[in-house]
Amino acid sequence: MNLQYFFHRQTGTLTYLVSRGSEAVLIDTVLDFQDGKIGFEPANEIIDVIRAKGLSLKYILETHIHADHLSAASYIRKQLGGKIAVGNKIEQVYKEWIDKLDSIPMADFDVKLDHHSVLDFAGTSIEIIDTPGHTPDSITYKIDDFLFVGDTLFSPARGTSRVDFPGGSASDLYQSIEKIYEFPDAYHIQLCHDYPDENEPPICDVTVGDEKATNIMLNKQSTERVYVENRLKRDAQLSLPKLIEVAVPFNLTHQLPAGIIINNG
Repeated sequence: MNLQYFFHRQTGTLTYLVSRGSEAVLIDTVLDFQDGKIGFEPANEIIDVIRAKGLSLKYILETHIHADHLSAASYIRKQLGGKIAVGNKIEQVYKEWIDKLDSIPMADFDVKLDHHSVLDFAGTSIEIIDTPGHTPDSITYKIDDFLFVGDTLFSPARGTSRVDFPGGSASDLYQSIEKIYEFPDAYHIQLCHDYPDENEPPICDVTVGDEKATNIMLNKQSTERVYVENRLKRDAQLSLPKLIEVAVPFNLTHQLPAGIIINNG
């Protein structure tokens, strides 16, 4: 298995290209959105790499509906093919946001996954683990000994995801992270976000053992009661992501919400 990451510094988002033989999958893709303008450069960089390597894109995987960036899944599917896969609890997220969607229907996601789902990938399997808490639809993809966890966990020094979005739950997140901690210590956790200093590389790969031992919010010493109290206290101090009112509607419908003016300059 070959693994390559792409880092979108403006949103601190990590996208992963996983390939085996001639087949590839992408996990958590990104579009630029600044000053009212959509930019396709992050997606085009990945498209160029896939074409240069002669890979066939089988799946474009979403770990959840993101609130801090616009997904490039629909754009990449138009360029390269492949099926867009999401957690099946996206239906719940859509209902939570329906009043802000201007009657736009949900996007045509190709595959909706639950914890019983298995995706075939180059003769092996991608397993799905339900990991709700940050959002109801959050899922983790297991490929060999790599766990692509979305926003569920950050690097040990940064803790865990927030739970104050519609449908979020600190108790659910605690249970989800406990599921991840049941994997062998040597398993790799591929993070979806990091926020390094300018010109510093992101932390994209940590082990289950590292997180269990040193995660500042939830480690092997943590109890659910204390974690929930600390998580809710922390969330009360956070501002909403600056793109949430654009990103969530776009990522649910693959259309920009009404009232958003695109700057074509």
